[in-house]
Amino acid sequence: MTRDDAPTLLAVHAHPDDEAIATGGVLLQAADAGWRTRVVSCTGGERGEVVGEGMDPEEVRPRLGEVRRAEQAAALEILGAGEPLWLGYRDSGMVGDPGNDDPASFWRAPFDEAVERLVAIIRRERPTLVITYDAFGIYGHPDHLQAHRVTLCAVEAAAVPALQPAAGPAWEVSALDLATLSRSAIAQMNRMLPEHGTVSPFGDETDPDALEVGTPDAAIDLVVDVRAQLDRKLAALRQHHSQLALDSFFVGVPDEVAELALGTEAYQRRRGAVVDPRDPLAGLG
Repeated sequence: MTRDDAPTLLAVHAHPDDEAIATGGVLLQAADAGWRTRVVSCTGGERGEVVGEGMDPEEVRPRLGEVRRAEQAAALEILGAGEPLWLGYRDSGMVGDPGNDDPASFWRAPFDEAVERLVAIIRRERPTLVITYDAFGIYGHPDHLQAHRVTLCAVEAAAVPALQPAAGPAWEVSALDLATLSRSAIAQMNRMLPEHGTVSPFGDETDPDALEVGTPDAAIDLVVDVRAQLDRKLAALRQHHSQLALDSFFVGVPDEVAELALGTEAYQRRRGAVVDPRDPLAGLG
């Protein structure tokens, strides 16, 4: 049980399952250290896959949003992050998906409206540390890009009493971290995965300097070792059953590859001092 005065970590993600993949280890570390942790999902993941074992896509698809909300609640229970928080938009789908044009999608949301919704959550939850994605949304998904933009603006706006006064008393976030992937880690995955019969989601380029995705190592402020939390991180990820086929990259790889892909989490710090390059919580609690 956390103290009433415990610091709070608020992670802002685009879809259910992103929280476990990108930030599950740090969420667990924070909860283990006595922090209060919460997760905002900007969409319900309605345009995700339906590939879970035993699932009938035709039956599940019409109610996928409901299914993914239940999966999110189960995952957050393992992560110790409380009940899910929702920004209230629909999944926009990948780049070029018809969902990009859905007026109810996050990608099409009025920007000021989305910022105000997140400001209200920030002012209510009063986080010490906020985490979202890097400027490319890690891999360019429209909802990830929008989450980055909305979160950066909401963190700034939440501290200004004259902005969105109906959203509650102003609150200043102490630190803002952006989840990312290092190019050296991507290059190493691209080398290792084919050796284990797995196709890398990032292609086959093995030269970090030639990669167009990821962040140069020199631009990364924090590389957090979460191998001690990896079993629970994977257990949380597996709650997102609808999104994980038996041969999924995230559940079907050998232990050494899982450690490489998910055993560290990389962040850029955009607000607050970097005290310890291995620890996003250092100096904040």
